[in-house]
Amino acid sequence: MKNYSVSNAQLGMTLDIHDARAEVTLSETGSGRTWGPVSLVELEAYSKAEFRAEWLQKYRIDAVETFPDRLHIVFSDEFRGIRAALWLILENSELVVRMTMPEVYEDRPNRYRLFSLRIMPGLMSASSAGRMLVPLNSGAICYPKDKPELADRFMLYGEQSRWELLPTLPVCAVMNPDGGMMALATGAAAETEVHVRTDGAGSGTVGFGMNLRQNWPDPVEFSTRELRYRPLAKGADLLMDVATRLRRHITEDLGKPTLKARCAECPDLAYMMRAYTMKLFFGVENNGIMMYGSTKGSPVTFRNVMTFDECSAHLKRLHAGGVKQIYTQSVGFNPNGHDGMWPTAFPIDERLGGEKKFREMIALGKSLGYRMHVHDNELSLYERSPEWDAELVMQDQWGNLLGLGEWGGGIHYVPHADLWSTEVVAGRMRKLKDLGLDGMGYLDGMGNPLYRDYHPRHKLTRTGYANMTNRLIRIAQQVHGSAGTECGFLYCAAVADSLCTGGEEWHWKLCWPTWPVTRLMDERVPLWFLTMHGLVFHENQGIGWTNVMNMVLFGGHPRDEWSARPGVMPIMDDKRVASIKAIADIALDRFGHLQAEFLTAYEKMADGVQRTRFADGTEVTADFKTGRLTVNGAEVARPACL
Repeated sequence: MKNYSVSNAQLGMTLDIHDARAEVTLSETGSGRTWGPVSLVELEAYSKAEFRAEWLQKYRIDAVETFPDRLHIVFSDEFRGIRAALWLILENSELVVRMTMPEVYEDRPNRYRLFSLRIMPGLMSASSAGRMLVPLNSGAICYPKDKPELADRFMLYGEQSRWELLPTLPVCAVMNPDGGMMALATGAAAETEVHVRTDGAGSGTVGFGMNLRQNWPDPVEFSTRELRYRPLAKGADLLMDVATRLRRHITEDLGKPTLKARCAECPDLAYMMRAYTMKLFFGVENNGIMMYGSTKGSPVTFRNVMTFDECSAHLKRLHAGGVKQIYTQSVGFNPNGHDGMWPTAFPIDERLGGEKKFREMIALGKSLGYRMHVHDNELSLYERSPEWDAELVMQDQWGNLLGLGEWGGGIHYVPHADLWSTEVVAGRMRKLKDLGLDGMGYLDGMGNPLYRDYHPRHKLTRTGYANMTNRLIRIAQQVHGSAGTECGFLYCAAVADSLCTGGEEWHWKLCWPTWPVTRLMDERVPLWFLTMHGLVFHENQGIGWTNVMNMVLFGGHPRDEWSARPGVMPIMDDKRVASIKAIADIALDRFGHLQAEFLTAYEKMADGVQRTRFADGTEVTADFKTGRLTVNGAEVARPACL
């Protein structure tokens, strides 16, 4: 056995080389805590002859190079012709594990391919008295005590087959009575997989893998993979420590400005601090996932639930009711309504009033002091669109067009949007803006789980898909000044100004009980909100008192959806106006400033009772059992209409 060691003022690391195995031990200088020894890496190799993947726990160590702050290890499986290398780097209080793609070799690619590398499995282990933080939904805690033997793996930023999991953030962690460890994917996070397991004896592990492929024909991302491991002190606040480190990655490494900074440079975002977001729903075809369960009852399939004139009347009603700042997104104004013929937005549907009435509605809203915008979509392509071109559509691994469900416009196909020039995309957006729109731009159907394009001429990796999505958001920011999108996976949350969701309870409840990981989801926690708050607006939909309590507790932004007639969305009436006014008074006028203040503390005080503290010192306690909300010790009165 050979032994190699490096250390700095905070950490020490030892690499032990056995005959066909490398083991890592990590130690913390001050506390004397140690982790390991654990295997450095396990290799997932796929055999085309056997149609299966195998985890290789033994391999040849070809070389170890030592440097003052790092080790470089080269390893291989000679029979399969697979070779790779890892850098282990001590950087202050973190261990950095890095893999560069020029050091990955597949010498028999027609027979064997490297699918994944599982990094230091077992390093992050929770005892029966510990807990694991798993990056699902807004954050999930697993208590391994009393769990059966279970194992699962999933990709960061999601896969369509299990989209309900919503792995939004590139972190995982464990905490035991003597302290813990967190891991953060800082390089090629979209190509990172999470491994979680319980042993049936009271313990569990969570960790990361560096993924190259999930299927034989997958295009391989050439970006450098990088993972960071950071010890957590005994008694540390697991959620806040992880959220604080992740936020530093987002601001320093990814370059995301604070919400305060964005509001200072963008008047429309500053307006949002006191504006109620409203989705105005006009029309939709009686077709697809959204309309399941509705009654056809007529050969006319178009569901007109609000005309532009009717919307104008309701905007006047809201203004008369005292709601002074509103940011709107018109949904289903386009041909055939919601989803319709995207990316085609013109002509504006005559059944709703046509372009003339739409312009009048926009002008009316602006005269009331509102910001008027639309529900745009640049990452969906429908066959009925005049811009339909099958060559623009991404392909799945079997060479078929990539379709993601059936909506009002039919099957939603995913375009390889990078094939559209910036001028084409921006031109479509400018044409909409020329209707008189102002305010933040919104792009729907984005922030999705990541996909690959297997098209023979323009392949795309998961990272490439994330970059493509972000390009569309940045174009919208150039045209409109700011932009929001739907789902808060970090890959797009690091670019967008506003997001609909970072994971909600209804997503959590949709996870299939047959998935092993679902059985490990013991407690939903607000890691996403603790991380992203103060960096983006995050919406809270609903007009009940519980929604208000959540908005103030986490500094959320109120949102509503409505129409003039029932059948698709709630209708606007006097009761709804009163509720919206009451919410605006509390969540925007009184406490709207909290939207831009970082969260500095979170505590679950008891079942149904939570407390937060913001960077300006504001402390909020919400007792969801009694409906009592207090801010800085003073109770917030519940309006009668809520």
